[in-house]
Amino acid sequence: MKRIYAAFKYALQGLKHALKSEFAFQVEFILSVFLIPFAFVIGQNSLEVVFLVASTLLILIVELLNTSIETTLNRIGQEDNDITKIAKDLASGSVLLALVLWIFVWSMIVIF
Repeated sequence: MKRIYAAFKYALQGLKHALKSEFAFQVEFILSVFLIPFAFVIGQNSLEVVFLVASTLLILIVELLNTSIETTLNRIGQEDNDITKIAKDLASGSVLLALVLWIFVWSMIVIF
């Protein structure tokens, strides 16, 4: 039980750090605070609600992973490096794909 509590505490510390220092995560988090409850209003069945909520949470998850990758790479070195740039661009690309999926899911459910 002690290890579970510690893991939960560390996870909350990570979220707290992202909310304090990562602008993109702050914006996405604020939007999700409004959009997740709204998903329960516009979803016509439980499957639609799950898709709406999951696609919204996926953005937050991928943004946290992107931030952790960028933070790790910054710790390794600040000098210009093509491999570091590629890794950061790939991580940012994953956020973009999560946003595209979110737009697709929300558009399909709201329009149809």
